[in-house]
Amino acid sequence: MTSMLEVRPKAGGLPVPFACEDDGGALDHSHVVKRRAIRCALSRICGICGETLTRPIAFFGPLAEWDAGLFTFPPTHHQCARDALDLFVPLGGRHLGQAEPPLTWALVTTGGFDVIRPTRRAGIVQFRPNSVIEAVIID
Repeated sequence: MTSMLEVRPKAGGLPVPFACEDDGGALDHSHVVKRRAIRCALSRICGICGETLTRPIAFFGPLAEWDAGLFTFPPTHHQCARDALDLFVPLGGRHLGQAEPPLTWALVTTGGFDVIRPTRRAGIVQFRPNSVIEAVIID
């Protein structure tokens, strides 16, 4: 585990990504907090560590999100994404903003992205990589 993950608050003994912690301090591995997702996009900060993003930017999610071209977890540093996937994928379970554990993950590296805001109040924020550099499938 890298120092970026090590400094995050823990729930169940595991670090909780920045995007999965609400402003009141509640921690939920299986839920991306909408307010945090928007903050990550607009302020260009990492959804894992909460620090300023640098390029390339990474997105990850279930294979179905890659197929749709829309991700629900906010943008991350490439190394933060790799470290988080290395930690959580072998564990299975509901982590990294996923209510259901994905069988297959996609990790996409990109130079930029578009934010797709929900059309209704209870909707989710989504992210569309717009200049894909590399895509990796992780089983």
